[in-house]
Amino acid sequence: MPIHIDFFHPNRLAIIVARGEVTMTDVGEAARTMLESNALHYRKIVDVSSPSTPMKNESLEKLAAMMRSAPNATKRGPLAIIVGDDDKAGRAEEFAALTASERPVKVFRSLHEARRWLEQQPLGQL
Repeated sequence: MPIHIDFFHPNRLAIIVARGEVTMTDVGEAARTMLESNALHYRKIVDVSSPSTPMKNESLEKLAAMMRSAPNATKRGPLAIIVGDDDKAGRAEEFAALTASERPVKVFRSLHEARRWLEQQPLGQL
């Protein structure tokens, strides 16, 4: 699967990494994994610096709607998105703008900057 998710339960952290060809089906499966994990309130790092196919606008909107409609959606934890190039940065900024009112979200070029910011964010509560 081109999207891999690791959960670090003691730290309430999820790390999601996308690599290679990523389809909307892959994104939907990853979103379902997050929804079923009882970890929406965790802090999240999403590394989309390597996928070869950027998401389309309608896919971003579908993903935002799917996460928004989940049980406990109002309790979602902070999200740090790591990007590699300007095209991915633009898509990530669009997704961040779509969901910024729902929880802290920020786009980064470096894992170190993302981790530093995320560690300053409060742990989510159920």
